[in-house]
Amino acid sequence: MNNTQQLLEKIAANTEVVGVIGLGYVGLPLAVNFAEAGVKVIGFDKNADKVAQINRGDNYIRDIRDAVLREVVDNITLSATTDFSRIKACDALLICVPTPLDRFKKPDMSYIEDACVEIGKHMKPRTFISLESTTYPTTTEDLMLPIIEQESGFKHGTDFWLAYSPERVDPGNKNFHTRNTPKVLGAMTTEGLKIGQAIYKKAIDQIHPVSSPRVAEMVKILENTYRLVNISLINELALLAGKMDINIWEVIEAAKTKPFGFQAFYPGPGIGGHCIPLDPFYLEHIAKQYNFDLSMIHAAGHINMRMPHYMYIKIATALNRHQKAVNGSKILFLGVAYKPNIDDARESPALEIMQTVAHKGGAVSYHDPHIPTVQPHHGTALDSIPLTAEALAQADCVVLTTNHATFDANFIKQHARLIVDLRNMIEEGDKKVYKL
Repeated sequence: MNNTQQLLEKIAANTEVVGVIGLGYVGLPLAVNFAEAGVKVIGFDKNADKVAQINRGDNYIRDIRDAVLREVVDNITLSATTDFSRIKACDALLICVPTPLDRFKKPDMSYIEDACVEIGKHMKPRTFISLESTTYPTTTEDLMLPIIEQESGFKHGTDFWLAYSPERVDPGNKNFHTRNTPKVLGAMTTEGLKIGQAIYKKAIDQIHPVSSPRVAEMVKILENTYRLVNISLINELALLAGKMDINIWEVIEAAKTKPFGFQAFYPGPGIGGHCIPLDPFYLEHIAKQYNFDLSMIHAAGHINMRMPHYMYIKIATALNRHQKAVNGSKILFLGVAYKPNIDDARESPALEIMQTVAHKGGAVSYHDPHIPTVQPHHGTALDSIPLTAEALAQADCVVLTTNHATFDANFIKQHARLIVDLRNMIEEGDKKVYKL
C-alpha cells in the first residue's frame, strides 16, 4: 500500500489529525468546522493569549457561536498550542496566516515562509499541506515547495502533497459561512487533489477542484479584484456626480431595474478588510515578473487609496460652509469597522480619515458598538464613546463612516448639528446633511 492509499484510508476511518496554522478570522472557524465533524484538530498560533483563550473555550471570533467552540474544546476535539513541534502529530496542515503588505506595498511573505520552515522541521511523511492565505499566483509551487523540501528532506508527491485552497471568509455574513461556501482546491498532483478533497469535504459541503495551485491562487485574486474594480468605479462616479449635483444613490437604484448586464455596487469612503485593498498589489508583484502592466487594476487600486483623502475634503467643505475650519472642530465618527455589523477594523478607511482630520487639527472621537478601542494610522489609541444626544449635539460635525444596523438615522439627524453621510444612511439631505 503506497503513501497516498495509507492516508486516504486514515481519512476514511476518521482517524486523521488536522493541524490549522494561524487562528484568526480564517483559521479558527475552519478548525471549529473540522472539530464539529468529529475530526481531531490541533490549532497552532504564536500568540499565547489566543491559544489560552481557545483552550479555555473563550471565543474571540464573532462568526463562531460561543457554545460550539466550548463544545469542541470540552470534547478535546480541538486544542490549541504554541508548540510547533506538535506538527509531527498531524496528517494534514492548513496554513491560514496573515499576508500583509510591507511599507513599500510589496507582499510580505514572511508569515508563509515561517510556517513552511516550521512544517519542514517537524512534519512526518504522508502529510497533506494546503495554503489558504491570500497570495499571488505561483506562491505554492515556487515559494513554499522549495522551503518545505529543503527543511524536511522529503520529496513532494511521495512523502507529502501540496495544494492551495483560497479562504472565502465574509465576516458578518449571516447566510454564507465556512461550511456552505463552495471551496476551490488546486493541488500539484492528482493524488494530492484526491487527498485534499477527502479532507476538506468533512468540513465544507462543496469542493470545486481546479487543475493546479496557480489556478486556485488566481481565482482568489480574480474574486477580490472584481470587487475592487467595480467599487472603485462607483466611487469615482460618485465623486463626479457630487460635483454635478447628481444623487449617485438614485442613479444606482434606477440602474438596478435593468434585469441583465448590471450588478449594483455602492460608493463609500474606501475599501477595507484584509483582501480587497491588498490583492491588486499582490497581482502587480507577480505581473512585473512577466513584464505585464495591469493598468486597469493599478488605476482601481489607486482610486481606492485616494478615497479617504477625498472624504477628508468632504468633511472640510461641509465645515467651511458652516463657517468652521477643521482645525479646532470637534468631529465625531460613527463606525470604524470596514463594513457593517462586524468587529473588524483592518484596513478600514475610517482610520485613515480620522488620522488625517486629527493631523489637520480636528478633535477626533468615535463611536462603534462593535469595536471598543481603535488606533488610527500612526495615531494614539482611542476608546469608543457612548452615542448620546449630548455627544451628537456637542460635535461640530458627525461623520457616518460605517452603516451599522444599530445606528438610528433619525436619532442622529435629530441631534447632530452637521452630518457628513458617507454611507447613504440618511436618505433625504438638507442644509445640515452632506452626502457622498
